[in-house]
Amino acid sequence: MKRDKVNTQSGFTIIEILVTLALIMLMVPALTLGLSTLTQLNNRARDLTLISIISENKIESLRSIGFNSIDVGTVDFSDELPSEIASPKSASYTVTENNGIKTVDITVQYSDYRHNRTINYKSVISETGVGQ
Repeated sequence: MKRDKVNTQSGFTIIEILVTLALIMLMVPALTLGLSTLTQLNNRARDLTLISIISENKIESLRSIGFNSIDVGTVDFSDELPSEIASPKSASYTVTENNGIKTVDITVQYSDYRHNRTINYKSVISETGVGQ
């Protein structure tokens, strides 16, 4: 009488386990680096959005006080920057007048992951209306 031997062993071989561990070891640092990069990009986008909002609000507040009430010169408004923007940070605007048009130049400087960044905005305000 012949008996057929059937292999009833199931599971993973040591080679399969080692290959899987090697793949996991390669993927974890890549995923960590990707998450770190995403965090930096998210923070940069947040900073740019906040700076844009602050700058637009400053221009609108100048427009609302009226052309004749806007003084020519430079004004520092660093204390109005939100705490979420990394230090060192500073913000100022300069108003110049030429032929009935006042030009407002806003400059915001801040730190972005060991790099100093400067963002500039410009707008014009006239006696008869508003321009950009």
